[in-house]
Parts: sequence; C-alpha cells; structure tokens
Amino acid sequence: METDFFRVEEVIPGTRAYELYLEFRYEIFCTELHRIAPSSFPQSSTGQPMETDQYDQYSRHFMSYHKATGKPAASVRIIFPNQIGLNVTSRYVIDRPLPYPDAREDNIGEISRMAISPQFRRRKEDNGKPFQGDPEPEMSRLPDNHRRHQPELVLGMYREIYLLCKQNGIEYCMAAMENRFSRLLKTLGFPWAAIGPVNPNVDPPRRVYLIGAGEIELSLSQRETCILGFLQEQEAQGIAVRIQKNPQET
Repeated sequence: METDFFRVEEVIPGTRAYELYLEFRYEIFCTELHRIAPSSFPQSSTGQPMETDQYDQYSRHFMSYHKATGKPAASVRIIFPNQIGLNVTSRYVIDRPLPYPDAREDNIGEISRMAISPQFRRRKEDNGKPFQGDPEPEMSRLPDNHRRHQPELVLGMYREIYLLCKQNGIEYCMAAMENRFSRLLKTLGFPWAAIGPVNPNVDPPRRVYLIGAGEIELSLSQRETCILGFLQEQEAQGIAVRIQKNPQET
C-alpha cells in the first residue's frame, strides 16, 4: 500500500525485512527512548540487536518506508487475540464492563510498537493539515523545527491497521496512550474511549483506550469525510478487483 511519499509493507517473520523491522524497534524503544531495557535481546544475521517479545508471534507487523530514499520511516504491529492476552492487559488496569457490549476477547486486538523515525516526525508547518502529530506517546519530544513528520505517514499506517482489522474480524483495538494524544485524536474524529485509570508507573504516564471500526466510520462520516475516504480507498479498490475477477459476485 502506498501514499504519495511513503510505502507500507507487511514484514514476515523469518525474512531479512523482519530483522530490519526488529532492529528499527530496538533503535527507537531501547536506544533512543529507553522505554525498554536493552538486555538479553537477540541479534540479527548482521549482528545488530533486535527488540522482540512474546507477543510478536501473535501479531502482524508493518513497516513504512520513505519512497524517495528507501529509509525506514515507521513501524507498527497489531496483536491478535491469543491465549496469553494483549500486552496492555498485564500492564494496565482495564475497567469492566467495556463501553461496547459487543466487544469481546476474540474481536479485540492491540495497536502496539508504533514508532516514527526521528527523521519523519511532524514539523511546525504541518499544523492545520488533516492529520498531524505522533501516533503514540512513545515518541520523543523534539522541537517542532527538528521534526519532518508527514501527516500522511501516520494516516497511511492507520489505514493499514483499519483494513487489516476489517479483513480479519477484529472489530476493536486497544492502545496505551497519553491523555494529550488521545485528545488530539478525538479532535480529528477518532473516538478513542478511556477504559481505565492512568498508570503513573510508566513514563510518560498512560492509560488504555479502546476504539471500534464502526465508531471510526460513524465519527469520520460526520466530521472528516476526506479521512474516511482515504481509509476506505484501498478496500474499495480490492472489492472492484474481486468483482472484475468474478462478475457474478455481488
């Protein structure tokens, strides 16, 4: 999947692309942000440390690349429902019952390990564009004039998440976020709902939020139809291709 400036690809375990993705995670979460202790991690085939955990085997993984230079720009994984649970369930208090009665263990995934390279974080002149700001609180707080994040980079990653979940019966996603970032997303039409208290033992303090595909579609259809169209563009193209291959499909 591509946008004007970025290319998003799924990376498959066992490939060199997957190693590069884990190396990218190590650089962001261990070396730069110091959110994960850089100890006891495996090395890639080229001897570079890789950040990985027990949830990777239950996840689908994606990397975004800058088309002009080929540089890695962002990473994200979607943890699918599994027997050991989601990453947030062991680290945060989650209030029950959830605000959506049809949200169940088997249809909730988690948006995790989303990170943007320092080279592509937002810049001051991005203000006022349809989507801006870092995708998770795991981003460093560099001054605006040192950020070169394109709004479409984050939106391209969210489109990949949206389509993957729709195609695999994942109707809701959880994510741990700072309050300030959740407020930003809400102003843009992404109705994340807080489902637990702030955990002060993580830095910066975060809480778990929940969002559903149906809630996204309803909110964006009322407020940001251009963003909804962008999210659903690839889905519409896929449907058109299937109809061409099978004219009897309705």
